[in-house]
Amino acid sequence: MEIKTITVGWNAANCYVIYNRGTCEASVIDPGGEADKILDFIREQNLKVKNIFLTHGHFDHILGVQQLKEATGARIVIHEADAICLRDTHAALYTSILSEPFRRADPDVLLRGGERTLVGGAEMLFVHTPGHSPGSMCMFIGNVLFSGDTLFADGIGRSDFPTSDPDALARSLRELFALGRDYCVYPGHGEPTSLAYEKEHNRYFREWAFRRPAR
Repeated sequence: MEIKTITVGWNAANCYVIYNRGTCEASVIDPGGEADKILDFIREQNLKVKNIFLTHGHFDHILGVQQLKEATGARIVIHEADAICLRDTHAALYTSILSEPFRRADPDVLLRGGERTLVGGAEMLFVHTPGHSPGSMCMFIGNVLFSGDTLFADGIGRSDFPTSDPDALARSLRELFALGRDYCVYPGHGEPTSLAYEKEHNRYFREWAFRRPAR
């Protein structure tokens, strides 16, 4: 499995293209804007995009979804709690300032967490990790974890948005902290890292994973 990182949008979100070089089958995670930039890579590699996976529905992770859907016919996959973000600018926290137009889209597959699917011959597991948003997801494939805006290198996701839930974020981070094996972590923003490194060095991760509920 190959992973191509394409940084998109004024908020520098990470879009990931995961693909099998042999079959040219691909999936895209979080096309947050600049769809032409993503499509250029897809066409250069002669890839066939089957899925558009969304870690959550905030605008900086979804602005390129509809254009990518129209160009590739790929199915849009998102957690049911964040599906409203694909059509509602308020739910998606969309701001037109310095960002591209909001193009509404309809999901093809709604997740609840715990689902598995084959991606380029490898199994992907979807885990519901709410907190940053109600429908935030982490995606596991092989030794790779796509963490969206739940966990970053030396940081964690924000929990001060209108639909965020600090207690839910703490529970989600606790679940990640409890994982018994290491993973290469590809976050929604910033550089990749490893779960083992973050457990040892990310003080926010440690503090929130053992945080007492506020209520």
